[in-house]
Amino acid sequence: EYDIKYFKTNKPIMEINDKKTILIVDDEQPIVDILAYNLKKEGYNTIFTDLDNTLAKYSDVNPSKELIEEIKQIQELGFKIYILSNNNSKRANHFVNELKLDGALSKANKPHVNRINQFMLENNIKKESVVAVGDQLVTDIAAYNKAGLYSVFVKTIDTKNQKWYTKVNRLREKRIIKKINNENPDIGRKIEQL
Repeated sequence: EYDIKYFKTNKPIMEINDKKTILIVDDEQPIVDILAYNLKKEGYNTIFTDLDNTLAKYSDVNPSKELIEEIKQIQELGFKIYILSNNNSKRANHFVNELKLDGALSKANKPHVNRINQFMLENNIKKESVVAVGDQLVTDIAAYNKAGLYSVFVKTIDTKNQKWYTKVNRLREKRIIKKINNENPDIGRKIEQL
């Protein structure tokens, strides 16, 4: 189950509690704007982010200049940033090196959490300090919530060029969104608008 709070990025409001919360960003603001909600002041100092269609398109071989600048700004706030991707280590590590990130967990096997929990243990990362960002409910957000992380659900960068298995996940995601829509039509509509 998802406890969903809806925030527009232009409203400096953040509710942080012990429930799993999805922060939905409904505009095309960069990730750095999410951090304007004073997450650092709330004790968060680590960001886990999905790679494909969260940071960059599947087809992007290198990070954009805009993404490099955005990551630099986030790091200047004092955040450590790790990629948690179901993709291979060659791609994840390339982005880690290009963006000068703190590390990566490739082949993360999301939505399962065993590898994520092991990664946090090996890197001495406390779940209470993590904000985890992803563009898929059934892989990214499901894994982050199962791991007890504060999760941020963002708009997919590119819906046209997705792998076949991502398309299957999107169909599953539609059923979840339909259920959310039945329980809370306002939230459901806002998710559908992403």
